[in-house]
Amino acid sequence: MPTARNDFAKLRLAGGIVLLATAFALSDCKRTSTQSPTDPTAKNEKSADVQPAPSAKTKTEKKPFEREGYAVWYDVPVDSLAKRRAGKDELTAAHNRLPLGTMVRVTHLANGRSVIVRITDRGITSHAMIDLCKEAAAELGILREGSARVRIEVLPDDEGPGTAPDAKATAPQP
Repeated sequence: MPTARNDFAKLRLAGGIVLLATAFALSDCKRTSTQSPTDPTAKNEKSADVQPAPSAKTKTEKKPFEREGYAVWYDVPVDSLAKRRAGKDELTAAHNRLPLGTMVRVTHLANGRSVIVRITDRGITSHAMIDLCKEAAAELGILREGSARVRIEVLPDDEGPGTAPDAKATAPQP
């Protein structure tokens, strides 16, 4: 007489076999090539002597960092390391991946307000992408809600408040 335990074991075995068979079948599939015949990396002897067209971008240009996500705020103590890393009267923020000292424009997607902050801290443990100082959150109008959907854009070195050619060299350091 079959038991529920035996039925479950048979069902698990059948599921494993189906999964294995699917993986085996898909591993033998050939992928279609997305390379054009003029691509020099294509495995075609006729195109081996074709040179690629010069790119409009140079190697030093990078795609600007721009992401959308949630911002939250925290009250940064005046004597904290994060405040000491920032320049006088600069707004600060925490981000887990951007380099410390990076200037970032944060735009509140609901009301269009934006603020420029300097990344001076780490340690975001919530769902948020960026953790703003209380003053920056007030300028964006998110103090009451506590969090908001924002767009984050890294500014080039020549933009942002107080960024002279040697601004990074004169900014307070830890």
